[in-house]
Amino acid sequence: MTAKSHHPDSDADVPPHVIRQVLQLLASRGHSPERLCKGLGFTPENLCDASFRVSYRQTSLLVKRAMQRWGDPALGIATGARQTVVCFGLPGLGMLTCATLGEAFHYLVRHQRAAGALTVNELGILDEHHFVAEVTTRFHDPEMEPFFIEEIFVSSVEVSRALVGSHFRPARLELRYPRPAYASAYNEYFRCPVTFNAPMNRLICDMAWFHCPLPTHDRYMQATLQAQIDKLLDVDQPRNDLVESIMNLLRVSIDEVPGLAAIGAALNLSERTLRRRLSDLNTSYQRLVDQVRYECALDLLKRSDMPLVDVAMATGFTDARNFRRAFKRWSGMLPNQVRQGAAAPRPNAWA
Repeated sequence: MTAKSHHPDSDADVPPHVIRQVLQLLASRGHSPERLCKGLGFTPENLCDASFRVSYRQTSLLVKRAMQRWGDPALGIATGARQTVVCFGLPGLGMLTCATLGEAFHYLVRHQRAAGALTVNELGILDEHHFVAEVTTRFHDPEMEPFFIEEIFVSSVEVSRALVGSHFRPARLELRYPRPAYASAYNEYFRCPVTFNAPMNRLICDMAWFHCPLPTHDRYMQATLQAQIDKLLDVDQPRNDLVESIMNLLRVSIDEVPGLAAIGAALNLSERTLRRRLSDLNTSYQRLVDQVRYECALDLLKRSDMPLVDVAMATGFTDARNFRRAFKRWSGMLPNQVRQGAAAPRPNAWA
């Protein structure tokens, strides 16, 4: 039996920080965020959910749409320039606890995936006078490489200027791709020499900036706050973006589960194609429905005093008896045991 194919660019494994900034940028020029997201498996409302994750594929498709509407090829620079330390989420808050700029960026690199990075980022010492940030793309995608490299380098400089002063500037910037038509925008933003067709993507800075103290540092609170943040950043394994998209649609209608054809229409896929793609992922629509029902049931049992029959109705069952049977099958225990404090398996533990 042959193994099912797996496409890592479809792993929904990063917070949608880049997508949020792109949508806000386009909305500022009157473009509809809803239309930009249509058919990608999520809505602008999903972006408000702290647990929501997207894939490289979803992000790159949305960025391509945005580029067509934006009309300016320097979209990566404009997106990165919108970033603040808060845009990095919990890793950004962790950066604020650090003593120096170098320490803050080491912390960010350690939690780069949780910060929404769609590139692979490394920080190191180049020589006694310089430190360097090296960036590579996660997937071979020459068309999108400039956007993702621009976004990560510009956002890093933007945050550095916010933390240590607007006079921050790199010593030089080296980029792997050819010189674009809008190359002057690089010189204007970075305020340093820029080299294209370089062996790698590198942002090189004077070591003095590495040791620059941060005004937000508190040596008494640093270890405590970072430990709390690190614990919150202990996330689950990624889902495939198609699976995540279907589950997002189910969460808002689990009391009246839509048919597979309706889900396919929302994702611009035929029912047959959707069924085949789920089979390729070794899952099924019913399995995802059951998982969302279980997820919703656990939440209601733990956080509300709703009668069991109401919990059953809210999760798409016609009576409490059928709900009880299903819950026992999913978790190995009865709903009342959960209400009494028993630890049920997490919703994705059996999916």
